[in-house]
Amino acid sequence: MTDLLDRVLKDVSPSTVQFKVLTYLAFKGPSSPVDISEETGISPGSVRPALRTLLDKGYVKQLDDGSYRSLVPFTDIVSHLYSVSE
Repeated sequence: MTDLLDRVLKDVSPSTVQFKVLTYLAFKGPSSPVDISEETGISPGSVRPALRTLLDKGYVKQLDDGSYRSLVPFTDIVSHLYSVSE
């Protein structure tokens, strides 16, 4: 597991909107808050604060076009989720 994912797991519970948004971005790639909301069903009023928190903690990066991208690889998240379920 990467050091970044270790920090995420200490900071963000997998049941939170933040973790769901991070996982979505890790899987989908750079996305706008509107796209995240529309494709996940998470309200825009929850997506935007989650993105701000993830950005402040250094788990996502905001790109010049306003979209966000995960700094945690999807494979690390999936590896963790499978290791927990075993």
